[in-house]
Amino acid sequence: MNILIIDDHELIKEGVEARIKEALPKATCYFATNARMAISKIHETDIDLILCDLEFSNEKELDGFYIMKSILEFEPRIKTIALTNYNSYRIMKKAIANGFHSFLEKGCSFEEFKETLKMVIKQGSFKSDTMKRLYKKRNQFLKTIFSESLYGISDLSQREQELTLLAAKTTDRQELAKLMKVSPYTIDTYFKDILSKLQLKHRQELSLFSIEFKEELLKVK
Repeated sequence: MNILIIDDHELIKEGVEARIKEALPKATCYFATNARMAISKIHETDIDLILCDLEFSNEKELDGFYIMKSILEFEPRIKTIALTNYNSYRIMKKAIANGFHSFLEKGCSFEEFKETLKMVIKQGSFKSDTMKRLYKKRNQFLKTIFSESLYGISDLSQREQELTLLAAKTTDRQELAKLMKVSPYTIDTYFKDILSKLQLKHRQELSLFSIEFKEELLKVK
């Protein structure tokens, strides 16, 4: 098992290697402090797993997102974990969208670190405890913001529910009219009634609501 640690802080690299060795005694660790070194190392060595920081003081414009995108373009088989000081849902979502298989806070427990390594190696994508915590925090925040809207879900008609679910992908009236086989004017009426029932201000807000509360919307009979 060959593991590449990409980080520009020497002490961090040493600490991560110690954790890796404890979790996977047979693993061989390699290091890179920037994008050029990381890509070069992957060309030289058969890397199985990458642990990559997201921010580099020595290359401010070439962050971990750029590095991972560059690597996965020619080596999509490599498993990847973002290992960062960021404790942010937005950053976590961006990391996953850019090809990372999991996301860990640098200060996570050893047990979480060990489990995440083993599960990513075994199955690829894995929701770590760090990720679960960020999802939970995000959901609690959204449920507070959209508390009144959640109560309004039961007031939606079947067609309004259908449009609300479609709003997760598009709010374009012409496109929605084709999908629902009605006129654009009917779509406008649906939107007006939905926004009123859910106490939302605009269609973009409805789109976010639809994305975040799909499960609740699907429960409407």
